[in-house]
Amino acid sequence: MTVQGVEFLPESRRDWQDTPAERRRHAVTEANLTRHLDGPQRVLDAAGGTGRDAVRLALRGHDVTVLDPAGATLTTAMACADDHGVADRVHVVQAMAEDAPELFGPHDFDVVLCHNLLQFADDRVGLLRALTAPLREGGLLSVVGPASGALFVCSAGDVLDDLRTAGAEVLAHYGVDVQSGHPLSYFQIIARNV
Repeated sequence: MTVQGVEFLPESRRDWQDTPAERRRHAVTEANLTRHLDGPQRVLDAAGGTGRDAVRLALRGHDVTVLDPAGATLTTAMACADDHGVADRVHVVQAMAEDAPELFGPHDFDVVLCHNLLQFADDRVGLLRALTAPLREGGLLSVVGPASGALFVCSAGDVLDDLRTAGAEVLAHYGVDVQSGHPLSYFQIIARNV
């Protein structure tokens, strides 16, 4: 299914119960990220939960590791990956995002997703440093967060500053309008690990 040029996942018996606005947000942020990718990548999806982003990227040929502390959501992620025929390209690790430096080597990933996580961090710069530790030099970091209309909101300007402090080079900053008149708006920032 495609809406305004944005492709949605094929349906499966374990599809997520997203609203149309949530589906659009995921599709738009994926499209923004794929503009910066060249060929199959090794991706770490920090706090990737049920694997929504992981399965979408695995369907495009990427090898994705979902890192999340909740075992039940990781079980759902693997079941959904299996339903979509990409279980061989989706892997799960049960741990906190802050544990990434201890779990992975310094060049294990080409891309790290930090989607809807940063706004909950007490130390955003520390979390960004932890997530870039297993990212190869020149690798990409995609950060998505709510810009308005949510209980926990990150200022995109603050996140841009945090990324620079963590040693990343900002490549692109997108506003993600999920739906006209919808109370939530999001930002997405793509940065390079330097």
